Amino acid sequence: MWLFAIDNTTGLITIREPLDREESPVHKLTVLASDGSSTPSRATVTVNVTDINDNVPSIDTRYIINPVNGTVLLSEKAPLNTKIALITVMDKDADLNGKVTCFTDHDVPFRLKPVFDNQFLLETATFLDYEATREYAIKIVASDSGKPPLNQSAMLLIKIKDENDNAPVFTQPIIGLSIPENNAPGTQLTKISATDADSGRNAEISYILGSDAPPIFNLDRRTGILTAVRKLDREKQDRYSFAVWQYGTSCITAVPSAAL
Repeated sequence: MWLFAIDNTTGLITIREPLDREESPVHKLTVLASDGSSTPSRATVTVNVTDINDNVPSIDTRYIINPVNGTVLLSEKAPLNTKIALITVMDKDADLNGKVTCFTDHDVPFRLKPVFDNQFLLETATFLDYEATREYAIKIVASDSGKPPLNQSAMLLIKIKDENDNAPVFTQPIIGLSIPENNAPGTQLTKISATDADSGRNAEISYILGSDAPPIFNLDRRTGILTAVRKLDREKQDRYSFAVWQYGTSCITAVPSAAL
């Protein structure tokens, strides 16, 4: 179907269908004028289609760190400037209508670093901390410079992987107990406890007695329960002081002392 029509009498050229600059920015029309002679006159009419801001920017994400089920897994020990994805934005419009900026919609420890025209690297901008924030849903926005501007957005999901970077902490750094003598063997004296800010296996804690602990005491390595394996005799010894160790999966340790 012809896009243009001409009035045979007046020569007025009109548009029959909407024009699309992105499909064809220039149209050249040949117009014939005849008064009935055998050789009509010819004229060329050039129609330049001006741009309007009618195309929304597009966003293409190419992952540098391959996602798992749509989510990027990133260690909390990832160094600064770790490259996550290459973001390419495009706009079919022209001039300012096709000039695109790209940004994240809120404050996150990641940045979009320009590398080429309309290309940005998503990378870490600060150190990550699993204990502070475990996952991020980053909204990437592409906006053109038209009036009014048109926007497009894409979501990128990042989960932070926990590392064993926190030492266990005793709830009591020094434990003092008063125990009656002549106790029954196996008497529970106290339960030593500690916490670890990590998660999963990185937060598992084991307890052991220090080398200065006498064999009369036993410490359950899982529960932290301290027991006396035989009777205490105040006349033989009225005070004991020794260390208790705790350690996680990577042997990050902390030591309190126990005095009885």
